[in-house]
Amino acid sequence: MATSEIASFRFGLNNIYDRLFTVDHDGVAKGMLVTDWSYNNDGTQLVFNLREDASFRDGTPLDAVVVKKNLDRARTLESPVVKRSLSAIAEVTATGPYEVAISLAKPTDQIPYLLAGPAGLIMNPPLFETGDPSTTADGSGAYSVESWASNEKLVLVHDREDYWDADAAKPARIEHTAIPDFQAFTNAVAGGQIDIGQFQPGNVAAVEGRDGLVTVPVEHGVGMELAINRNAKPLDDLRVRRALNHAIDRETITEALYPGSRVRSQFVPQGLPGFDESLEDVYPYNPEKAKALLAEAGHPDGIDLGEIAVSSATTPGLVDVVQEQFAAVGVRFEPRVLDGVEVYTQFASGRYPLMVGFSSAGISFAAGLNTRIGPTQNPAGTTPEYDALIAQVTDSRRTEDERTASKVELNTYLTEEAWGVPIVWITYPWVMSDKVGNFSTDMDYATTWGPYDLRDLTKTE
Repeated sequence: MATSEIASFRFGLNNIYDRLFTVDHDGVAKGMLVTDWSYNNDGTQLVFNLREDASFRDGTPLDAVVVKKNLDRARTLESPVVKRSLSAIAEVTATGPYEVAISLAKPTDQIPYLLAGPAGLIMNPPLFETGDPSTTADGSGAYSVESWASNEKLVLVHDREDYWDADAAKPARIEHTAIPDFQAFTNAVAGGQIDIGQFQPGNVAAVEGRDGLVTVPVEHGVGMELAINRNAKPLDDLRVRRALNHAIDRETITEALYPGSRVRSQFVPQGLPGFDESLEDVYPYNPEKAKALLAEAGHPDGIDLGEIAVSSATTPGLVDVVQEQFAAVGVRFEPRVLDGVEVYTQFASGRYPLMVGFSSAGISFAAGLNTRIGPTQNPAGTTPEYDALIAQVTDSRRTEDERTASKVELNTYLTEEAWGVPIVWITYPWVMSDKVGNFSTDMDYATTWGPYDLRDLTKTE
C-alpha cells in the first residue's frame, strides 16, 4: 500500500510493473504501455490504445480488460494516495481488445500524468483478485522479486527474455539496499559495494574524484519548503506569512547546506511550465522588512509559533539556521522532529502551524499541488481563487498555451499569497561506478520527481 508516491514508485515497483504512461525530463506525459490517446471535444472522455506485445509471465496479454480491472481497483482502493488521485474518473470501459475509454466527472488533462505514477502500474489481475499484492508481485516488467526485507533490502532478478522493450532492463540483478548511516553508505560506494546511489549535496565531496567513480549532478524538482497552516493564527495574516518569507536568507542556506543547488523562491522550478522569472525577486532577504510587516500586523514584539513539525529526513543544520534567522526578526518556535512519512499526516491534522520538509514539483504541477496543498495534506485547504485557477490549469478543453498561462497565474497567486516559504530546489549528485551506463540528466522524471526511472541503465563487467 503506497504511503509515499515517490518512495514506493522509486524503490522497485517501477521495475516490476510497467505503467500506462511516463513523464519525460521536460515534464511532458508520454505513453509507455499506451501508444496514443485523445480527449473528446467536451473533455469528458479520454480514449487510449495499448501496445499489443506486453504480457505477464503466465502468458496473459496486457489488454484492455486487464487495464480496466486495474483502474477499477485503483480508483476504489482505500489507499492513502492512489484513490484520491483518480477521483476524477467516473467509469472505465474496455471499448476494444486494446482500447480503453475513461469517462471523467469533469474535464482534466491530469489523467496521463497520474497514470505515470503508482496509479498506472499494471498488475496481473489474479494477484489482487485471489492473491496478496502486499507480499507478492506479478507484473509485466522484466524483473521479479527474489527476496524482500521491509525497510532493509529488495532484490530483483531479470527472469524473462520476452520482455516487450528490448532496449530496457539490461542488468541481470538489482538490489535496493537501505543504508541509513551516511558514513556506511559512503564507505560502500567508495569500496564498490554499491554501483549507484544518490548523495546529499553537502556530502558528495567525500567520494568525488575517486578512481572508478563518476558524479552526475541532477537538477531535481524536489527541494525544501516550510509549509504553512494558514488556519493557525497569526499565520492567517498575509503580512505575517510574507514576513516569514523575507526572514529567510535562501542564498546563504543554499550555498552552505546545498552547494550547487538552486535557490527556491516560487512553486515551479525553472524549466517547467508555470515558472515566472519575475517571481524570483518577490521575497529578497530583508530582516527589517520582515520586522516591519510583523509590526504592521500587530506583533511589534514578534510571534511565538510553539512547536512546529520537522521531517526526520531534513538536512542536518537546516532547522537550526531557520530558527536563528526567524529569531532575528522576532519569530520563535520549537522544532518537533517526526518520522519522514508520518510528518505529513501530523501536519495535515492541524496540530502544527509550520512544517519543515521535502516537497516536489510533482509528477505534474497540478498533481504536485494536490499532494501539498489539498485538504488531506494542509489543514488550511484551498480558496475559491485557487479552485478556479487549478480548474483552468487542468481543463483539457483549453489549449496547451492557455493552460501554461494559467499555471503562471496559479504560481503567482501561491507565491504572492505566501502559501509557503520555499527555500531550495536541490541538485542531487548521483555517484556511480564508471561501469554503469546510460545515466543521464535527460532521463524520465529527472526535473520533476527524479530521476526515479532507472530502467535504461546498463552495467559492464
